[in-house]
Amino acid sequence: MHSGVPLTPVTLLERSANAYPDRPALIYSDGVMSYQLLRERSRRLARALGTLQITHGNSVAIWAENGPPMVEAHFAVPGAGAVLVTLNPWMSETDLVNQVEFCEAKILISEERLYQNLSSVARQRLCQFLRVLLIRQSDSQALEGVLDYEQCLDMAHDSVSLEAAVVSEFDPIAINFTSGTSGRPKGVVYSHRAGYLHSLGQVLMLGLNRKSKYLWTLPMFHVNGWGHMWACIAAGCTQIIPSANFRQEQATEFNELVRLHGITHMAGAPRLAKALKAIHQPFGALSGMTVMTGGSAPAPRLIQELESIGVNLIHQYGLNETVGPFVVCEPQSDWDMLTPEERAQLYARQGIPAIHAGTGVQVLDTLGNPVPHDGRSLGEVTMVGNTLAIGYFKNLKATENSFRGGRFYSGDMAVVHKDGYLEIRDRVNDVIYVETDYGWENVSSIEIENTLSGHPAIQDVAILSVADPDGDNKSPLLVVFVERQPGSDISESEFKALCEAKLSEYKRPQLVFFGTLPKTSTGKTHKHLLREEVKLRLKDTAIASNTKHSTSECLHS
Repeated sequence: MHSGVPLTPVTLLERSANAYPDRPALIYSDGVMSYQLLRERSRRLARALGTLQITHGNSVAIWAENGPPMVEAHFAVPGAGAVLVTLNPWMSETDLVNQVEFCEAKILISEERLYQNLSSVARQRLCQFLRVLLIRQSDSQALEGVLDYEQCLDMAHDSVSLEAAVVSEFDPIAINFTSGTSGRPKGVVYSHRAGYLHSLGQVLMLGLNRKSKYLWTLPMFHVNGWGHMWACIAAGCTQIIPSANFRQEQATEFNELVRLHGITHMAGAPRLAKALKAIHQPFGALSGMTVMTGGSAPAPRLIQELESIGVNLIHQYGLNETVGPFVVCEPQSDWDMLTPEERAQLYARQGIPAIHAGTGVQVLDTLGNPVPHDGRSLGEVTMVGNTLAIGYFKNLKATENSFRGGRFYSGDMAVVHKDGYLEIRDRVNDVIYVETDYGWENVSSIEIENTLSGHPAIQDVAILSVADPDGDNKSPLLVVFVERQPGSDISESEFKALCEAKLSEYKRPQLVFFGTLPKTSTGKTHKHLLREEVKLRLKDTAIASNTKHSTSECLHS
């Protein structure tokens, strides 16, 4: 007799509300919400969506910064049988309208502040194909054509369990748009099953339990907050959500949050780790804290500095298409015998499949064979497993290209070391081939970026290759964009000396531009924007046709 029920994250809230009804689930600027109250409000929102004619498989979008409504939506929308679409609160109104229309949303849950900033034309277009539930943040006059979020909850009941509307664990639970670092974003579709299994994997990866205090520094909209909203609820811990104007770089405010709530966990891109490193903690508040980072690899120097102040740094790797973290750099006991520098180099690698990923990671060469574990042979990172996306929404061509034979092809190039740990070296489209006197060399942009960003005067680095504008060189030109540390005035000549000291000749950039790197809201560099900028600059700048690696001049802007 089969007794299984659909695997879905919404059962995590139902269970924890039974186990810990009075425990704080959320602490935020306006108060505290218990597990029982969070379940009640999530159930009410699910029923309210039903009264608004949301049926099985419809899409419901939410456009908001971190806050209780974002957590409620992660349980209420799937609890209504619908598909949750979390939208970047910092996107342009054109992108907003296009993405909401593309995902066929029937309802948009929006913060009042964000919605009021839209033009009348954008509002009118939105209201032509959906209903708007407005999360009020002031006592301002109600806007025409929208519904009040709290009033909708007040009019609904909470007697129906959240999993009642879940038909199949293989049904979509969410659509997440990629960050678009390489071009136009795609809508990645997750299933209930993947969301559930991934959430439990995150509990194990982070070491969450009912005593944990998780501080939100990661945007909740991004890959469903790496699954951490569901994971924290599963573990029965307390989530602390700072106000919208909180900035992690502000030492006083950050220290107060850590001290007041006894924060044990947080997560974010390497820029979070950089902010932690810069915050002086005379009372050692960061010691023993677990911080998960990913998105791009933290530089070994940063890892070493965080270790010195007692931070337990978890370096993970994953993508939208793997529902978030999928690979983790599991520390080994014999690493404790190494020097801090040697240990940091090992921690900088992406690692091995996480517990929920099982054995589902392989690095394959162009013939589809696993690369040797020699730390040198490049291949593409591929995945199989229960926490992969279903595919791309309304994009069969992209789905067939990336999901082939039940395996996801990530587009990330990596090597595998003799201990089985993989290390990302580049994106497929960013691998740089350079001609030397003895043949062609593969150049890893990540390797160069990590090497140069280790300098104390440098905040961040992005390197890419472009075709020689004069066409005389077979090798591309290596172009580097450098973002200085605040207050730093590292010169072109000093930077060139750094390259000569740290990089092999064929890895040294010929052109350098100083400035602020364009970033996504999750901390990734927009390399496609940098490529466009290089093209424009090369059109307007006279560059010697026979540029050589060892004698090139740097351009400054």
